[in-house]
Amino acid sequence: MPLLNPESEMCEIRFSGSAFDFQWNGKALGVKDAWAYPVVEFDAIESDTTKLQLTISSLLPDDIKLAVDVVPGVSEIVFSGKSSGKPYDLEVEGYFMPQEEEKKLSITCRYQMNESCIELDTPYDFHFGEDCLSLIVGGPGEVEWNGQVWKKTDLVKDVLRKMGQRVAQRTEMMRVIFHADATLDVFVREVGEENFVQIATLQYDISSMIPNRMNWIFTQEQSRCVETELIGEPLPCSIFFTDFFNDGRDFLPMYFARGDNSGSLYLNIASPYRQRAVSRYIRSKGAEGLPEEEVEEMELFFQIIQEDGAWEDNTWLYLLRTEKR
Repeated sequence: MPLLNPESEMCEIRFSGSAFDFQWNGKALGVKDAWAYPVVEFDAIESDTTKLQLTISSLLPDDIKLAVDVVPGVSEIVFSGKSSGKPYDLEVEGYFMPQEEEKKLSITCRYQMNESCIELDTPYDFHFGEDCLSLIVGGPGEVEWNGQVWKKTDLVKDVLRKMGQRVAQRTEMMRVIFHADATLDVFVREVGEENFVQIATLQYDISSMIPNRMNWIFTQEQSRCVETELIGEPLPCSIFFTDFFNDGRDFLPMYFARGDNSGSLYLNIASPYRQRAVSRYIRSKGAEGLPEEEVEEMELFFQIIQEDGAWEDNTWLYLLRTEKR
């Protein structure tokens, strides 16, 4: 019997839902109640008939593309491939059986983050206080406030300092630890306590397309907790997280930069989610118990940071940074 032709059998088919078996780091995806519903496609590589281009979409914000070796047989086609580089290592293997009536495709993926972009299993400690939020890029102009003329940059710095102080009244530190399996642990230490308490384990990914871009990935229950406990109740048309794939995962896009020393990290929520978070914070959690004058100062702060061009990621840029080491 003739061998199967990988290009004619596997290309121009879109595998999704329960039409195939998909294992991701030991977890079955694409089935009922899974945390993601990926889509898999194969394309021919004109320069090499022994390979196909594998594309995995609807899993992470960046599509995963990998050239896989294909070995045709009489009744099945076996494929495998590896990719190493920034920011992850990926191993894929599987088979395609065109004669099967239902699940013709089986694919197993081992996806591991590497330390090309982020330190793994290393505590990143964010010590809250007046200097935990740093303004990196400000803007021109002056503004009148409380009977005085302020440079806009100085007023923004002053409000960021006060925000850090208010958070520090309750929470002394936050610790974040990234792991190779694309999960991260978040711990907090409250004021007066000796030990950290773990509050969440999240998924994360680091973009291979956009430099220094990462996403923290929440379940809807986790995202609601963050919104109500840290930021405030949602306002109309003010969505803090984004659900890229309408599958119940909430993504928080961020930019990050490693410092010069081990355990040094800078985080910045990407636009427009940064502005939405501030908008809700100053109208709810951030305003609780404050005198009217300080509430008005925060509202002026928000007016400044959403002026012309403020929705770009490099305008009115302020970062949460780890404690100095």
